Amino acid sequence: MGLMDKHAVIEKNATLLLVGSLLVVTVGGIVEIAPLFYLDNTIEKVEGMRPYSPLELAGRNIYVREGCYLCHSQMIRPFRDEVERYG
Repeated sequence: MGLMDKHAVIEKNATLLLVGSLLVVTVGGIVEIAPLFYLDNTIEKVEGMRPYSPLELAGRNIYVREGCYLCHSQMIRPFRDEVERYG
């Protein structure tokens, strides 16, 4: 039984294909997520950082709710019309 024959068996059997796909996705998820549990801290401390004041937090919530961050951000604009419009 050659490699292509084994491949054809997996393609024809939907249950086997589903189980194989779930197995691959599960292993990939574990490989990506498990190391995070063994790190002491996944967030680096930055000097000068402080929590937002209540007024700053309220302003930030409005900024996000109204969608202001869509135009007023430092996002890279890959499309020509956006570069011409926003710089």
